[in-house]
Amino acid sequence: MKGYLLFGILILVSGMSWAQCTTGNPGTNCSGPLNVKPQSGNTGQSAITLVDLALPVPAPAAGQYTLSIASGRLQESDNGNSYHSLVGPPGPQGPQGTQGTAGPTGPQGTQGPAGATGPAGPQGVQGAAGALAAPPDYSFYYGTGFKANVGTNEVGSSLDRNQIDMLSATSVRFVITIGAGVLPSGSYARAEYTADGTNWYPLSGEVPVTTPNGTYSSGWQGLPTGANGDYIVRIVVYNTGASAIQVAVRQLHLQFK
Repeated sequence: MKGYLLFGILILVSGMSWAQCTTGNPGTNCSGPLNVKPQSGNTGQSAITLVDLALPVPAPAAGQYTLSIASGRLQESDNGNSYHSLVGPPGPQGPQGTQGTAGPTGPQGTQGPAGATGPAGPQGVQGAAGALAAPPDYSFYYGTGFKANVGTNEVGSSLDRNQIDMLSATSVRFVITIGAGVLPSGSYARAEYTADGTNWYPLSGEVPVTTPNGTYSSGWQGLPTGANGDYIVRIVVYNTGASAIQVAVRQLHLQFK
């Protein structure tokens, strides 16, 4: 901590006796009492000014009271003791004052004019139809089987047909459950549709009816060209044998997505 010797220059105005001070080496020595008061008509405050000479502070001495400045603060040494600051530490923060009363509410501003309505945007093209969470399922037959003649046989005759709206369908799957009775190799079942009630066209893939006791599927296939419509649908079984045979068809399901 750097200390500075502060040489005391006494600004003495009217009322102070010059006989009280003598020139010493170093400095000026004064004997008291020393009175400082302004000259008659003076408008400035009386003062004692300490000038910083950028030198070490005087050493404390017994019987003397010395004022100096160290580290930018006014310091005092009394009766040979170490210098101490004459500026005390900051006091504690005082309590918060009471809150003032709220001022009056200002006038409400006027509402600005409404903006012009923007032009309506063109309507976008319609998106593709969404897929269903589960495909629609149409059940055609539930029984213990029937006697299939040689060639094509309609299951349940014309009384087991169904009208299905396939306009938005993209895929089809045929599922069949068979018991113990089956047909010779090459025999199959499939779904067919008609638009005029006379001509029939394949709708699903062919599912073999030659393996007993199981559930069999054609797998998902794209809907045939021309089948997108609200048409009558039937199920047929084709027997490749040379004679009529009892086939144990149990359940027939046609599914779309």
